[in-house]
Amino acid sequence: MLTVTAIVVGIAAQLAIAADMAGLGVACFIIAAACAVISIKPQAQAPILQTRSSPRLPFKARVILLVVSLAAGAGAFVFSSGNLYTIHGVILWIISIVCWWLVWSVRQQQKLSFVQGTRTSHAQFAPVVILGLILALGAGFRFINLYDNPREMNSDHTEKLLDITDVLNGTPHVFFERNTGREPWQFYWTVMLIKLFNLRPDFMALKIGTALISLIMLPGVFLLAREVFGLKTALIATLFAAVASWGVLAGRFGLRHGLNPCAVAWTMYFLVRGLRRSERNSMLAAGVCLGIGLQGYIPFRAMIVVYVIAIGVWVVWQYVHRQPHLARYALLNGALSLVMAVLVFMPLLRYITENLDQFLYRAATRVTSLETPIEGNIADIFIDNVKNVVLSFNYTKDEVWVANLVDKPAMDEVLGGLLVIGAAGVIALSIKKRDPWPVVMLSAGFIMLLPSAIAIAFPHENPSVLRTGGAIPLLMCVCAYIPGSLLDDRKWVLPGGALVAVVCVAVVGLNISRVFVEYPASYCPRSQNASDIGNEMNAWISSGHNRNNAYVVGYPYWVDSRAVGVWIGDINFSNTVGAGIGAIDAAAVDLHEQPGWFALNEDDKESVSRLQARYPDGIAQVITGSLCSEKHFVVFTTFVGK
Repeated sequence: MLTVTAIVVGIAAQLAIAADMAGLGVACFIIAAACAVISIKPQAQAPILQTRSSPRLPFKARVILLVVSLAAGAGAFVFSSGNLYTIHGVILWIISIVCWWLVWSVRQQQKLSFVQGTRTSHAQFAPVVILGLILALGAGFRFINLYDNPREMNSDHTEKLLDITDVLNGTPHVFFERNTGREPWQFYWTVMLIKLFNLRPDFMALKIGTALISLIMLPGVFLLAREVFGLKTALIATLFAAVASWGVLAGRFGLRHGLNPCAVAWTMYFLVRGLRRSERNSMLAAGVCLGIGLQGYIPFRAMIVVYVIAIGVWVVWQYVHRQPHLARYALLNGALSLVMAVLVFMPLLRYITENLDQFLYRAATRVTSLETPIEGNIADIFIDNVKNVVLSFNYTKDEVWVANLVDKPAMDEVLGGLLVIGAAGVIALSIKKRDPWPVVMLSAGFIMLLPSAIAIAFPHENPSVLRTGGAIPLLMCVCAYIPGSLLDDRKWVLPGGALVAVVCVAVVGLNISRVFVEYPASYCPRSQNASDIGNEMNAWISSGHNRNNAYVVGYPYWVDSRAVGVWIGDINFSNTVGAGIGAIDAAAVDLHEQPGWFALNEDDKESVSRLQARYPDGIAQVITGSLCSEKHFVVFTTFVGK
């Protein structure tokens, strides 16, 4: 009964806050959290299955491979100079990773079923089917209408496509310095997809790549939640992660933000499993995931802190519980996994030794006064930032509209309520079961919020749903815990199942609206419709006119001409006039006695007047946006250039 009360009152609390009744909402949250804490039944800690293992290779072979691994890693470091991957460097890089794995990996004697126990085939089959349906739902949320939602790029997308073009043209950078610098993961992932599926290097290729990464996150969420909270909670957590707009919108947007939660999910799964079960292979896999994640998105760097803290907590826990041999083994495995992470990170590590300032520049602009002066006391700004980011799922809002709903918190009303009672519940669970991992999960989720909170120089950028994305897998598990515990209560199997079903349907329904209705309605009028300009230009070119006589007339805070170029198949399109110091006036362009075509901002009356004066027979036509009727631009066409 208390669990049901916690869920109902917690959701009601969030609804009250959404209706601007903050006092009532806080009071309801206190009641709901208290019910959640009391409802957690004291239980002995679930037995941790220790995996029996033995070295995979004979001692002499391992010694030889150890030397090869370290030598190859050093060679990969040497051959990665000049910010370029080389054939020799990549081969040595792969050899170092594979050999390190072979040296330290073990043969594991124990095999676990999908549901972590001895079950009938029927009992194992049902969760597999449910998980498959959840993954299919997650795929639908990420790929349905992906072409049009969102359709328009911003300048960050064009910068990414220029970097991808560099790779396609044979310049394999280790770190991409354009646009203040970016790690390499997204670029090579997208290039692989372009090569495999013969995609155009355009916005859709970016979106397909990040949507796939976001989908790959979901099995990691399931495995992580199952490891700590059990099967039923894992299925609910995966459902929440599959549909929550917080992660779905980032996955659909085509930038590297979605790489962060995917890497966190898999790193945390292997790390938690490896420590809990003393599984060296899982720890080595965690090191691989950590090294890959560090090559994806800056906020993932907070995972290093989580990683070290998790190892330290478990080592101390084992010593306190008088199991020093397990503590030493965990410490050894942790060290080996960190070396694995360094080996995976090796080419980028070489870049850092050569260009540390460039590598740190983007992060440094947010933390220091490098780009703009810090206004106010640093400690006060940070504390205020932490408050705002912690409240971002229930009250505060992210003002950046590109992959977000600017007028709403990061979570819907149901997930927002479940997060609060879930946080209280997992703390109680750790205390009552004497199991540190639920609290470690919650704490890790908090740490992954800090990349947003440390925006000291730009506090208006906090909270950021994109920089906090690494917390998605962790907090979805927290949200799912109380509903999952209700399903585990045999006295409430039927009514509890009905309530959980209603909650899950509500979450899916709310996020269908957020992703497919509210987000396009918010994004469309704020973005610049380069696609419509590109389509109009293509139509004019297809009618037999010279593309060299098609121009975009620049205007402050208007469309990026490179984005228009992507839509006509030429990202290097440079026919831009009328913008910037010393730019050529549109009316002064030499059309070489041929018809001309000009796209102009609808507010640029001056340029239209000058074109009309130069070409009296020209026609100015207002074009309405194909997705947003309120988005207009002007096309001025001349019949004969003079």
